[in-house]
Amino acid sequence: MTLFFHIARRALVAFVGALVAVVILFLVVEVSENANLFRGEGWLEGAVEVYLNRAAAVAWQTAPAAMLLGASLTASSLRRTREYDAMRALGLGPWRVALPILAVATVVALGMMVFDDLVAAGAAARADEILATRFNGGANWRRWQEPKRWFRGRGGRRVYDLRGTGEGGAFERVTILELSPEFRLERRIDAQRMLPGGAGEWILEDVEERTFTPAGFRLEKADRKVYRFDEDPEAFAVRPGSPAQMRRSVVASQIQVRRRLGLATADYELEWQRKIAYPAAAIPAALLALALALRRDRRGNVTASVAESVGVSVAFWGLQGVAWSLGRSGRISPAAAAWLPDAVVLVAGLWALRRFR
Repeated sequence: MTLFFHIARRALVAFVGALVAVVILFLVVEVSENANLFRGEGWLEGAVEVYLNRAAAVAWQTAPAAMLLGASLTASSLRRTREYDAMRALGLGPWRVALPILAVATVVALGMMVFDDLVAAGAAARADEILATRFNGGANWRRWQEPKRWFRGRGGRRVYDLRGTGEGGAFERVTILELSPEFRLERRIDAQRMLPGGAGEWILEDVEERTFTPAGFRLEKADRKVYRFDEDPEAFAVRPGSPAQMRRSVVASQIQVRRRLGLATADYELEWQRKIAYPAAAIPAALLALALALRRDRRGNVTASVAESVGVSVAFWGLQGVAWSLGRSGRISPAAAAWLPDAVVLVAGLWALRRFR
């Protein structure tokens, strides 16, 4: 157990050092690129808040790569100090090095999942919001915050155009289209305001209702009219924002809402899986890094570790990009798209460790 904790402690220190270095490097680059955005009264406090939130988001995004580098550096240091040679002379195989490092990687992965839900997801959104509202530099945030306008009802027989939201679950400037099974317009309802009533009813104000028949259409107007639609108020709870900047529980609820309204859910389903699969990638990545660092003919220490880590990271992110594209296009399931890169790296790590042993 002493050897286990000795190696685990070194792996944890290497991981923290690598993560801090990556985050600081990112912040230096970010500050140099966006320094001209921070102007006006209170700019310093705003900049500090932006970069603290950015640091939290970047820490989550780069933690698997930092664990990969930390595992490689730990194995390299054991070889540099001849500790690994002594272990081999005592008949201890590479798994005596791998197990404590993989235990640290497991703790890191679990910590990343919790950290994303508690801090990282909201931090990215908060940083973009501050840039957009205080420094006029958050075009992406504005794009993601645009409210959803069009909704399809259950069965596709009713389409809602809700152009703005009011207080208390009300909607402004409403258009509702009712379609026949042959996809022919049967009725159109326009109202200045729609708000939820009791027992699943909707109250529409300043209403114009057009009923279409083969002979023409009939127009009815009313100051206030009560309708009963299939959709309850919760059915329109489509939340603006990037799914990557939502907690996993929120992503799950948005998947259900969007399915009920006939909206696309591929990005949300993929993100729901990714919030577990991406942190878990720290485990197979660390295994592959160990296999490369412990091979017999390996030369170099820190330089070799950095080069191997960069190579594995690039390969992983490339595979991840391909898998996510296939998942978003519907060619493979979101679960397969999220977990395929982890599975490939895990197989490669197990094969390499067995081959190089």
